[in-house]
Amino acid sequence: AEPSFIKMHCRYKSEIVHSGLRDPNIIDPNKQTGKHLEPKEFQKMIDQEDVVILDVRSNYEHNLGKFKNAVTLDIENFRDFPEKINELAKYKDKKVLTYCTGGIKCEKASALLLHHGFNDVYQLHGGIIKYGKEAGGEDFEGKCYVFDNRIAVDVNSVNPKIVSTCRNCGKTTPKMINCANPECNEHFTQCDECGNELQGCCSVACTTNPRKRAYDGTGYYVKVPQPIKTT
Repeated sequence: AEPSFIKMHCRYKSEIVHSGLRDPNIIDPNKQTGKHLEPKEFQKMIDQEDVVILDVRSNYEHNLGKFKNAVTLDIENFRDFPEKINELAKYKDKKVLTYCTGGIKCEKASALLLHHGFNDVYQLHGGIIKYGKEAGGEDFEGKCYVFDNRIAVDVNSVNPKIVSTCRNCGKTTPKMINCANPECNEHFTQCDECGNELQGCCSVACTTNPRKRAYDGTGYYVKVPQPIKTT
């Protein structure tokens, strides 16, 4: 199989996932964060009456798939999460189970909830991906967005269900792509029929862009490194 990434850069970053929460006096996951739940523990807790399942991912991710009955937030990027804390105030007296793709975002999200007075906060250790491997993905509806050429992966082998719909025609579809117009490049769900008709673009307007990329049915685009010229 071909590698998912064709190049790699290693850089020092103050945050793995940008959140805007760099002040350790506000939150420090090394000192305080949500209690870690292994997939089987998470699976047992999600059906309890006093539990709130909180998806801390972005819109395009939870639109593709989420846990049944999960609370989602209208955020375009994780850095928008702190602004939504007040919307969650009604859940302060409940057990809050946070989850994300691989567990990284939850380290800070759960720490921020604790900072704002939520008393009983948990996080799914290893995220959706680990839950799929160890708990069969039960009650995760739809597909899980991933940040490589697969874009969307199946995690539920117990009671799978597709919840996402085509942005253009409204039909149920599990497929997510990037718009073929590089100046748009929006993540969105699109069925194969609309993909072929719109050449992998999210709208008719995007099909007219002179820089539109050739659509091969995957909706995944990456710059191919050019060989270094030598004299």
